[in-house]
Amino acid sequence: MLKPKDSADVARKLLIYSRALPKGLVGTPKGAQASESATLQYLASKDPGEEVIPSEIASQLGYSRARVTRILDALEARGEIERVPDKQDRRRVLVFATEKGRKTLRETDAKSTAGLMNFIDSLGEDDSKELLRILRKGYENTYNSHVPDDLNV
Repeated sequence: MLKPKDSADVARKLLIYSRALPKGLVGTPKGAQASESATLQYLASKDPGEEVIPSEIASQLGYSRARVTRILDALEARGEIERVPDKQDRRRVLVFATEKGRKTLRETDAKSTAGLMNFIDSLGEDDSKELLRILRKGYENTYNSHVPDDLNV
């Protein structure tokens, strides 16, 4: 285990070095905030017709309800989500990703994947494997979850 001074140095360097990834390379559609992209991804991961309410989004993504409202306003203005009143409980609003929102995500994912492939190719095989090993370990520690070796996403 690193000493606190060394850990702080590594943390600072990680923040600086992570900026080496080209801006916009990973997962955010042009003109969108990262929180908007995460919200759209969450909604698009649901089965068509599966009911999602704004408070669920806030809870699952760790946003305040006010922030979710602003995010949904922006996504709705771009036609990427739709809000409809719940037919059983008119006090509730249900939120769904639209086909336009799903298309935006597919396009963003394709661009992100291509950009990351170029970045990974520039690292070479050994460094790419080492980076993946470290990121996997960080993921497992953060989410207290084992990642299968044959992960297919």
